[in-house]
Amino acid sequence: MKLQILAIAILASTIGYGCSIATSQVRQPPVKEAALKVAQEGDRRWDNAQEAAFQLRSLAIRQKLAAEDLDKLDAWWRREKIGDPHKYLLPVILSRLSLGERYNRQHIWDILMKLARERPDLYHFRSVFDIRIFFLFRHKMPANVEADYRSMVESHRMKEWLETGTENHMFMQRVSGLALMDNSGWTVNDPATFSTIEAWLRSELNKFLTIGQGEFHSSTYYGYSIGGLLNLYDFARTPELRQLAKAGLDWYAANMALRLSWGTAGGAESRGFDRHTWDSGLTAVAWMWWGDEEVKSQKSKVKTKANTDIVEKMNNGNARLALLAGLSSYRPHPSLRQLARKEVPLPFLAKFSHPDYYSYHQDNRFWETFYVTKDYSLATLLEPKSSYQVKGTINAQYATYKLAIRDPKGEKNAVISLGGTYHNLMATGRSPGDRYVQGRSAVIYQLILNQQDLAANVPPRSHLVIPIRYGQPQRYKDWYIWQIEETWLLARPWGDKISLLAPVSERNKDYQALVASGNKTAWITDVARIADYPDFKRLTAALDRVVVDDREWEKQGKLAYTGLEGDKLVMTYAPNGGIGVASINGKPRVLQNWPVIESPYLREGLRSGVLEYRNPVGDSWSLRATLNSFQWD
Repeated sequence: MKLQILAIAILASTIGYGCSIATSQVRQPPVKEAALKVAQEGDRRWDNAQEAAFQLRSLAIRQKLAAEDLDKLDAWWRREKIGDPHKYLLPVILSRLSLGERYNRQHIWDILMKLARERPDLYHFRSVFDIRIFFLFRHKMPANVEADYRSMVESHRMKEWLETGTENHMFMQRVSGLALMDNSGWTVNDPATFSTIEAWLRSELNKFLTIGQGEFHSSTYYGYSIGGLLNLYDFARTPELRQLAKAGLDWYAANMALRLSWGTAGGAESRGFDRHTWDSGLTAVAWMWWGDEEVKSQKSKVKTKANTDIVEKMNNGNARLALLAGLSSYRPHPSLRQLARKEVPLPFLAKFSHPDYYSYHQDNRFWETFYVTKDYSLATLLEPKSSYQVKGTINAQYATYKLAIRDPKGEKNAVISLGGTYHNLMATGRSPGDRYVQGRSAVIYQLILNQQDLAANVPPRSHLVIPIRYGQPQRYKDWYIWQIEETWLLARPWGDKISLLAPVSERNKDYQALVASGNKTAWITDVARIADYPDFKRLTAALDRVVVDDREWEKQGKLAYTGLEGDKLVMTYAPNGGIGVASINGKPRVLQNWPVIESPYLREGLRSGVLEYRNPVGDSWSLRATLNSFQWD
């Protein structure tokens, strides 16, 4: 109990706005009790130990960001002519304000006003922090600062809230603006803007619950979109708007929890490739919600160990997203904690389908397979188009093969990529010609360059990229084998030449690549737990029992593999399409009408409008979209 009391005391003395009472401290107009109950339907409070650990994490993040030199940042953005200075200064300002009187508040307000004069436009990276500053500290700010916020809902500035951009841009700007308009108490001079943003948000959330998300599982941008929804959840006056925010946050949290791999964003991604441990935009928020500490409650005894050492290793650019979660009253459903921390029965296999980036009708355009055990997660992503664009496209930002291997110490997971090198030597992005098929632990990859590929200067090579700290591979017959933490990684490449590139480049000194060179390359990779194969001898004995069939590779572009888990994969290269012809365990791979999410724990049927969470050792719930609202069962 002592730690719980200490955490609450520290929070109360520093911020004056406990996260659990963030909205009430804003002096909002009264909201009907029954309506609030509807908006919060399905919420359950965390137990005391978990909440105490959350508060300690929040305090650690705020102290870290507040320690940045605000004056140096203020001089830096002007000197370097930074176009979005609020992105860097506002998190420091918000953190300092949250710590009571530790910092000179008048000086903070002066810097904020100087920013407002020199960079007055309302843009995404500003809005997500700015609106939280307003609501949390409205009654402590000078009159001139409040007047500037008031001008944001006047006619000459209202249209700025409707600006477009990428998905996370709109969630930050539009949703934060919606909160300001709904609960500032000031007259909104353009009610059509308010209605348009609400309609847009409803359509986005319906899209999530019917066909999925364009910026799916982005380790870079998830935290920004979540930040906009947190503003609406905490500060909207209208219960129906808070309900919209909660629906979006629950959807994001469930998807994060499913793929989270011990501090790394596991699974395929749109717009990101997380190689870190508790240090990406997505995992910074996940750490704030679920932490990595041991939390135990036994009757009246509460034992909590909040591992705030991670904060010191976290990049400030990611910590700023944990800040938004740490100052919010939103808590994911308690049952998601077990899934996020992988304290559910493992292994499990999941499948996902994703739409085109902005589309509301082009569903089933990307297909993801995800497999997770106690020691690793593995995912591949299929995309039907071969694009040679390098500008104005996000092809370079897809994670199409990601193997995340757990570090038992919880400090530095190993992350491996496999693919072509059209976009970079690290084998990330959707490279023209890439073809995959995945069972559970096993993957076949193929790359055969056609004349169009060669004309576009697609490099005749494919890379398996591995952290250099694990050294050179052991050899067994045609296999290259690494022992990585509690896991074996096995690779069987085909190409005119196989070589080791260490390091990958001057920029990527911490990584090495096994390189298959030639216009026709291929790989089989398989992954095994050391718990199942305790030594090299037993592993190689198992390899003697797998089946590799490459008799038709040279003439037909066909490979077959029956792997360590027993899955039989067969793939024939499709030279003019984005996806090979494949079968898994004798059944043709059919991609049409895949569910948005299919796993033992989380399910969402294509166009169903229902997200279902099933926990065999805890609570189950569902989120359903109706014509004009969202319901929790």
